[in-house]
Amino acid sequence: MDIYLHFEARGLTDSQRHFSSAWLGRADNYLCLRAGRGPSADALVGLFQTLWREGRFLLAARVAWALLWLRPEARR
Repeated sequence: MDIYLHFEARGLTDSQRHFSSAWLGRADNYLCLRAGRGPSADALVGLFQTLWREGRFLLAARVAWALLWLRPEARR
């Protein structure tokens, strides 16, 4: 499952634009520009660090899992 969908299901975001800027620290249109590839490895590492600092350990673990099994096309 896409990381964005995990955040949406938990009510932590309501749009890809919000997720891109508030959680990934990227431009509002970041996920749109990624064209379905999902966040890059760099973005996921930053997200993991943010979640860990905030004490959201289960979500951080989910992000780490997604990072470990990242598709090759999403690594850029």
